[in-house]
Amino acid sequence: HTSLGRSACSRRELYAMSAADGNNKKRKKEDEAAQVADKAVKWAEEFEKLDEDDQYTYLEEIAPRMNSMHLQFLQGIIGFEDDDGDEFDDGEEDEDGGEDDEDDEDDDEEDENGEGDDA
Repeated sequence: HTSLGRSACSRRELYAMSAADGNNKKRKKEDEAAQVADKAVKWAEEFEKLDEDDQYTYLEEIAPRMNSMHLQFLQGIIGFEDDDGDEFDDGEEDEDGGEDDEDDEDDDEEDENGEGDDA
């Protein structure tokens, strides 16, 4: 019974150590995330203080390192809505814009036909 008791106690200790190790890893990740957040705030404040030309220099350097998911993320944060369809086309606006263009063409045809009837 004594060896069984030691084994059970060891299992409890191992479980406690494992749980503590998991908590330490979680705290370490949280600390690392907080450090990254602090660095990001400092970078953003530095960026904000730059002249507009210098801000564009920063953007020119970071843009090639970004992918489409980064752009979508930024658009979501900014609340960018592409009503005009001018920038950042993702294909969906093209279809809507194409339908609008067809409607405009139909209107133009009606005007042309109307002018032809009057002449």
